[in-house]
Amino acid sequence: MVGLPHPHHVLLVLVLLPLLGAIEMAATTATAAGGSDEGGHALLGLLQRVQSEALRVLGPNDFDPKLYVDLPLAADEGAAAAALAALPRPAPSRAELEAFLARYFGAAGSDLVAADPPDFHADPRGFLPRVESREARAWALEVHALWKDLARRVAPDVATHPERHTLLPLPGRVVVPGSRFREVYYWDSYWVVRGLLVSKMYDTAKEIVLNLVYLVEKYGFVPNGARSYYTNRSQPPLLSSMVLDIYRETDDLGFVRRAFPSLLKEHSFWMSEIHNVAIMDNHGRVHNLSRYQAMWNKPRPESATIDEELALKLNSTAAKEKLYHQVASTAESGWDFSSRWMRNATDMATLATTFIIPVDLNTFIFKMERDIAVFAKLIGDNATSENFLEASKARHIAIDSILWNSEMEQWLDYWLPTDGNCQGVYQWKSNSQNRNIFASNFIPLWLNAHHSGSVQFVDEAKSERVMRSLQTSGLLHVAGIATSLSNTGQQWDFPDGWAPLQHLIAEGLLNSGSEEARKLAEDIATRWVRTNYAAYKATGAMHEKYDVEACGKSGGGGEYKPQTGFGWSNGVILSFLEEFGWPEDKEIDCSRRRS
Repeated sequence: MVGLPHPHHVLLVLVLLPLLGAIEMAATTATAAGGSDEGGHALLGLLQRVQSEALRVLGPNDFDPKLYVDLPLAADEGAAAAALAALPRPAPSRAELEAFLARYFGAAGSDLVAADPPDFHADPRGFLPRVESREARAWALEVHALWKDLARRVAPDVATHPERHTLLPLPGRVVVPGSRFREVYYWDSYWVVRGLLVSKMYDTAKEIVLNLVYLVEKYGFVPNGARSYYTNRSQPPLLSSMVLDIYRETDDLGFVRRAFPSLLKEHSFWMSEIHNVAIMDNHGRVHNLSRYQAMWNKPRPESATIDEELALKLNSTAAKEKLYHQVASTAESGWDFSSRWMRNATDMATLATTFIIPVDLNTFIFKMERDIAVFAKLIGDNATSENFLEASKARHIAIDSILWNSEMEQWLDYWLPTDGNCQGVYQWKSNSQNRNIFASNFIPLWLNAHHSGSVQFVDEAKSERVMRSLQTSGLLHVAGIATSLSNTGQQWDFPDGWAPLQHLIAEGLLNSGSEEARKLAEDIATRWVRTNYAAYKATGAMHEKYDVEACGKSGGGGEYKPQTGFGWSNGVILSFLEEFGWPEDKEIDCSRRRS
């Protein structure tokens, strides 16, 4: 039997979190900086110095700092460090920098090699039987074919010489998002897996999950991504959902048994003191919910030059470390960056993510607990199953007690006080709910699609009220659901729409019980399919995000240029086409549609 945290476990006072974080960070520095060996530390330090040098030479326009920490070392680290120090001052020329890079480093991404998935078939049997439109089907097969373009295997040298790589070794094939995202990412993988299941690529889907299981076994959680510099934080926890979806398609109980211990380990990570928060409601009941909190208080290596510039306005080292901690914790949320996490929506320096109890994170952990209960019962561990079922029930009550707002008919993020006055359990206050509208306010609807045969998370009457709230929220646009109502220039704000958010909300509506909700789900999916199709036809690529104000327009904003590829966008399109189909007489090209 596996034990769970005591239901009234008390979180350490938030004002002490910087101290707690420092303790955690000291304990995990070796892991976060690339392993316990000194070579991993030395390489990342060298690459960050290369990153800074490149910024001086190339300037900030279209500069991508991540490129430089992804470079594999081709020579002795000491020789490369000496050559860097010997470059002309105050700055080398572009040609001198390029010659230095070519001599001492391989190309970014060269430590992954192409790996055609053996279970890929150009037109798999049983693929999208409800897609009747020849135009839609031809495009869907092109999206399906992108799995071959995005499939990789980690080169053997990564395991043989880890001191030369920030890439982490993985046992199986990987599917990367695309473009600058050359490595595996945690929550992206859920929608990649969903798409692979539509493509009947069950073995590849299993390999992706077993790679994540390998990471849990090594680090105790799934890192943000498969780079050494990502091991100081996780991402939205969807591993159990991947396991469950694969099991439902394959009935592979051995696969469940293989993953099960890692799911327990991951749950413990999210229930640890750095993530757990205790809040007392107005009836005197204490609830436990979770929040994001990275184990890091330095500039993110992949964006160090950006973070350092952001911190220039702060005068003390302590203030800068607090900001870096918030930046990294926001990256753990997957929503990096958004006004959702800022006290002042126009100022990134006011990020306060560790003081926020997010709706979506607790939705995902609730589902994790339900999934583990299902798996435990499948493998005959009834005591653990019952324990996790009770934990999920407690989290359900906590979500509805602390995050539900009956006036708005939405679930709202809860902001903890930042004044340091709390000495243990927080007292719930209605004005601490964030009443700004974000797509995340509706994500608990998704649980209606995954209730494992038990009572729905949201009953039909409440689901209908939430649907009405969504319809009047201002989030629904011609090309999909906006991430927020605030146009801040951040990529997880208006007017950007993201594939995961469309899918979570549409799948929840589809399973909410009413015909009207089903029709709204199909309408959201239709708008999303059309904008993806139009952008693909115009650019020849699938995009990371889209502008919901115009059909066929890719998204923008944020700290890097818009990317293509793109793993989760491909997975959501294939999932929508499988779920809703596409009739022969339904127009897919928005440019030919009548208004």
